[in-house]
Amino acid sequence: MKFVRLTLLCALVLTGCTATPDLEPLPGSLTYGETATSRKTQAAPGTKIQNRFLHEGRTIYETYEVQPDHTYKLIRRSTVDSLGD
Repeated sequence: MKFVRLTLLCALVLTGCTATPDLEPLPGSLTYGETATSRKTQAAPGTKIQNRFLHEGRTIYETYEVQPDHTYKLIRRSTVDSLGD
């Protein structure tokens, strides 16, 4: 079952991930309900941070990029229907 999930995730990454500049945070996103200055990191600017969570029965994968002021910018989101175990 893990192999199937990994295969689906790889296929999703290779086919459907495109950066969208106007992504809005969803409940569960790292930046949901926050101002830009309330979440800062010590990671180097340009570092990519991954986040995965469930939203309305779907698994959401998000990628953030650390900005020069050390805030997060949501740069990519992909959605997969959740798989049963």
